[in-house]
Amino acid sequence: MGKLTDVELRNWIKAGLPVVKTDGDGLTFTLSAKGTAAWTLRYRYAGKAKELTLGRYPDLTLTKAREMAAEKRVDVCRGRDVAAEKQSQKEADKLAALVAKSETVKALYDDFYARQIEGQRKNPEQVGGVFALHILPAIGNKAVTEVRPLDIDKMLRPIVDRGIFRTAVKVLQLTKALFNFAMKRHIVTSNPAAPFNWQDIGGETGPRSRVLTKTEVAKFFKAIRDTPNFPPYSAAALKLLLALGVRKMELLKATWDEFDLKAGEWHLPAERTKTEAAIRIPLSPWVVSILKEQKERGHNAYVFPVLRIAPGKTTRYMGETTLNHALYMLQSDLDPFTVHDLRRTARTHLAALGVAPYIAEMCLNHKPKGIEAVYNVHDYFEERKAALGSLANLLNQCEKGNPDKIIPIKQSRKKA
Repeated sequence: MGKLTDVELRNWIKAGLPVVKTDGDGLTFTLSAKGTAAWTLRYRYAGKAKELTLGRYPDLTLTKAREMAAEKRVDVCRGRDVAAEKQSQKEADKLAALVAKSETVKALYDDFYARQIEGQRKNPEQVGGVFALHILPAIGNKAVTEVRPLDIDKMLRPIVDRGIFRTAVKVLQLTKALFNFAMKRHIVTSNPAAPFNWQDIGGETGPRSRVLTKTEVAKFFKAIRDTPNFPPYSAAALKLLLALGVRKMELLKATWDEFDLKAGEWHLPAERTKTEAAIRIPLSPWVVSILKEQKERGHNAYVFPVLRIAPGKTTRYMGETTLNHALYMLQSDLDPFTVHDLRRTARTHLAALGVAPYIAEMCLNHKPKGIEAVYNVHDYFEERKAALGSLANLLNQCEKGNPDKIIPIKQSRKKA
């Protein structure tokens, strides 16, 4: 049975005089001259006197203090220095807090990417591209614990102002996922991106419909020429995406051994197509001329090689976000558009030129549907060659500043 009572404790506190009283078995009540009342456990470890602070009174009641002291005495009997363990834990917690405060968003992203993106998503480079282009430049150097909703708003605002709402959605989704990851690691207690929703990024996003008109394509080509230091590699890639209608990474991962420039053909292997079927793509003279210029620039086996190898990067082809960067630096009065909008533009102008829908779809390497996909394996190479040749003629005239000079295929057939 302990020696102290709650009545005594309250009277000593009321009197306001310094007190040191033992309850027995090392449990001690102390009252400082400043009026701070606390419980400590005094014990011996390895022949030395030790003292462990249990907590303050009345937050830690007399009954609870006795229970805690009894538990700690059992630990001491088992050979544990409870005071030293508490001090070590304090230092560990302090160090963890310092690490959390000093860890940057970039360092957090590296861990996040390695543990939750790389090897777990089909196209991890697409996630990395969003971070590299939009998130890390805005908040990458900030301490994780210092990022506020205002920083998220400043990051999203330029994307929304450019009208690239689908990109804004991806940026917001990935930012939320990144800080959820930080919460799981106890680096932060709240997610600064959590208050934002679709209303903050321009409302719900339906299917995109941005298409460059012939006049806009001409302005686009002129802007490429007039923008200071516009990268020639990016210029070539953007033109080829318009002329061929292929998917971005199908082009950027292409190697020279896939091309027969003399025959005017690109043999795209099955493992690099979305349809998982190889395709022979006809190359117009205008396209071949662009490829020849690109080949003269040299570097490696890729048609669009990476020019600067970043630390830790293993791929040798142009990165996922390079063309996005190029469009951002483009100096023009054109309404915003994305790299993927060029594929839609190609398809739309094929239709405007009078190309039959099934041929235009095959030009974009869209997989046929239904029974057609089973029984018709003809590749319509000559038809696609004519269609893409007509599209290239249109683009060539746009580059020369004459977008209205081209006669659609149907009209030309009537005149013939």
